Amino acid sequence: MLAHDVVGTGPPLVLLHFLGGHRNVWRPVLPRLAEHHQVFSLDLPGFGDSSPLPGSPTLPRIGDAVLETIDALGLERPAVAGISIGGGLAVELAARERDGRAVVSSAVAISPVGFTSRAESAFAKASLRATHAACRAVVGQIDRLSGPRALRTAFGAQIFAKPWDVPAADLAALVRSVALSPGTLPTLRAAVGHQFAGGAITTPLTIAWGQRDALLLPRQGARAVERLPFAQLVPMRGCGHVPLWDDTALVGDVILRGSRAIR
Repeated sequence: MLAHDVVGTGPPLVLLHFLGGHRNVWRPVLPRLAEHHQVFSLDLPGFGDSSPLPGSPTLPRIGDAVLETIDALGLERPAVAGISIGGGLAVELAARERDGRAVVSSAVAISPVGFTSRAESAFAKASLRATHAACRAVVGQIDRLSGPRALRTAFGAQIFAKPWDVPAADLAALVRSVALSPGTLPTLRAAVGHQFAGGAITTPLTIAWGQRDALLLPRQGARAVERLPFAQLVPMRGCGHVPLWDDTALVGDVILRGSRAIR
């Protein structure tokens, strides 16, 4: 079973983090989500307190691990939401059925992997490798370096629209996770280039995209709903690739509307 935390009461909602993240990244939005859901935030394989998968951690294999955890927790068709790799997993799970029935009740995918062109995929992989190398280089000094606003801006400019708003302790934890998690490079190699083919996913699916996303460009959102015609595209104005600190209220509302908890 994947490591996880649980808060709140109500219908189950499973949260899936981005590459290099961990289950604690959801803390800014948890109070809002927990008003409507019992929220399960997971550490994906090779991150946080979850062990890496044996072999290559492709998106479908990570999806298997998430579904095994959902089953082990006794959750009946939970809602799921994720960012980047986690967003791709949300799409992956939305497409799955068991005994002729969808395994999740709804899915919200924020800037998900799976809809890049070849050039965009190469750019994203190169950028993430550079980010990993930079995090490895500074991880021993990150508690000191993450304090000044200018340095937080430099560290987070590609991932966040407002990197100066990311608390120093949260940024330092992310740098350590990117640098030291055994899942970072294997997942980057195996899952970032994943491509979703076109098809009719009938599970309610929201594709949300930060309009200031500098890693997976916003035009990929239009490509996603072209391939998945039943999905709804929600632009997130003023938000970057990881919008949890850019606009916490908007992230909460997008997830709650996508899970049908609010209208």
